[in-house]
Amino acid sequence: MKKTLFLLVILSMVLGVSSCKRSELSDPDWDSPAGFYVLLEGWADPAVFFIDGNIHSSRISVRVTDSKGRPISGRTVFFEQLEDSASYRQLDWGYFENNDVTIKRTTNASGEVSVVFYSPTEFNSGIMYIHAVLEVDDHADRGSASHVGNIPQDYIGISMYNSGVAGAGATK
Repeated sequence: MKKTLFLLVILSMVLGVSSCKRSELSDPDWDSPAGFYVLLEGWADPAVFFIDGNIHSSRISVRVTDSKGRPISGRTVFFEQLEDSASYRQLDWGYFENNDVTIKRTTNASGEVSVVFYSPTEFNSGIMYIHAVLEVDDHADRGSASHVGNIPQDYIGISMYNSGVAGAGATK
């Protein structure tokens, strides 16, 4: 009986020590179904346009980080104008610094990228969104049809107010 008890204790110690070898939990791949690894956060400065018939500009900035907050450089971010966050309909109300309705930029060493967006000259709606999407395999994919997926993205709202000045145009 003492031999059996002694062997069980020794066997338990060997199994207990050999099964606990992992000392660090590594993050999953950023596009794996286990969760978000890459985070994309955007903002506009200013985030309000007064539509008065003149062109105004806003700096749209995005920061791309890993799950621990470290910047990720060398990633391409695709920017587009959308009517709302539930729509695929691209707008052409304003334009980016490349005189187009969409633009791509690569993150710098700080994981940041910024573009200049120019306001519409006519009032169209009270709000619009700049949609920033991280490109995966050289294309921007919004995820599922309902815009809910595991692709890092952000919707940056820009409010617009009609100034009532002649030349600002009426609501379309």
